Amino acid sequence: MKRVLKLLGALVALAVVAAAATLLWAWKVTDEALARRHASPSIDIAQEVRSAPIDAGERIVRVRNGCPDCHGKDLGGARVVDDPVVGKVYAPNLTPAGLGKWSDAEIAAAIRTGLRPDGKPLVIMPAHEYQHLARDDLAALIAYLRSVPAVERSTPPVEVGPLPRLLYALGKFPTLLPAETIDPSRGFDEKPHEAPTAAFGRYLASASCSGCHGSEFRGGPIPGAPPDWAAAAPIRLGADGRWNLDGFVRTMREGRSALDGHALRAPMPVSVYRKMNDVELAALWNFLSTLR
Repeated sequence: MKRVLKLLGALVALAVVAAAATLLWAWKVTDEALARRHASPSIDIAQEVRSAPIDAGERIVRVRNGCPDCHGKDLGGARVVDDPVVGKVYAPNLTPAGLGKWSDAEIAAAIRTGLRPDGKPLVIMPAHEYQHLARDDLAALIAYLRSVPAVERSTPPVEVGPLPRLLYALGKFPTLLPAETIDPSRGFDEKPHEAPTAAFGRYLASASCSGCHGSEFRGGPIPGAPPDWAAAAPIRLGADGRWNLDGFVRTMREGRSALDGHALRAPMPVSVYRKMNDVELAALWNFLSTLR
């Protein structure tokens, strides 16, 4: 019995040492990635920003891309997650008090490629979605950010916790640092006419839904998410004959599934997407219903 207990103790000690070594390795890999400087593209967009419609930018920021969901209603920065396992992530101040010293090109690069002006990567900034924004929409977004009232608020620096570090080091959480997944030389997407068409729906879904639901919209666990976050649902709605346009619109507007009445759980930003207009929702439906 003593030999068995000694063997078990040795195995436990070995497991603890292995776990600690793995975590130290993941910490080193992540720290190196966070400190790495990338070549940031120069996006000459200042002229378009000066002439861009601010009301269009407001809609992109507050409805289609749901920026207040992370950055706060006043866009002055807010807590995204503060968890000992996941880490401490506060979305930064997007008002002139926070971005006032950034050029239009630097803001554009952060949105499209997830890079700071110094070339370091932004953490969980959904640039892998926003790279799909058309040039005119990106200009309108920046114009709106320039127009909002300044909010004098600072946010703590990002602290990446052990879970996302481990997932990132194992290649299971590439969107921790989206800049590493994006080709900075990639051209702008063409924006279809805003109409209730599948083409416009694809454009909206690529820039607004793919970050959580995946590039193929199959859903699944969201890498690095806190334990209380629900997995993203599959939204290839053509695969389920029970869905129709009316049910989809009611689900988005009411925050409850039209199929069984269950409430849509965080991080689904129901309070943001319920503000989509009839054209936007019909376009999304006409695209998602083609996916099987």
